[in-house]
Amino acid sequence: MSESLDLKEPLFKLVVRFSNGETINHFVSHQIDPSLIRPETRYAVISSVSVQNPAECTDITVINLRDVTFIKTESVTVEQLTTEKRKAGIFATGGLSGEEKLPKSLAQVKFV
Repeated sequence: MSESLDLKEPLFKLVVRFSNGETINHFVSHQIDPSLIRPETRYAVISSVSVQNPAECTDITVINLRDVTFIKTESVTVEQLTTEKRKAGIFATGGLSGEEKLPKSLAQVKFV
């Protein structure tokens, strides 16, 4: 088993919003370079690896950019991820500890 990844700042939250309103979120270590998304770019490939075992690929997502409204990265700190945020509603679950709120996987984005 290989060593786990250290979540070093800066971390970025990758947000992909589709034209039907659905959004997906991933955490990445680098901001998206806008020059990589050219007019002829058709797909985005998001590969996620486990933070505990970087040799393990947990998810591969291929996105058709025709179905995407926007892709953006937001800078987040580890402190922001671990601070308590209470969910509203009757069925809100109890709070998670700071360690449990950290991302379980780290993604990398490639444009094809």
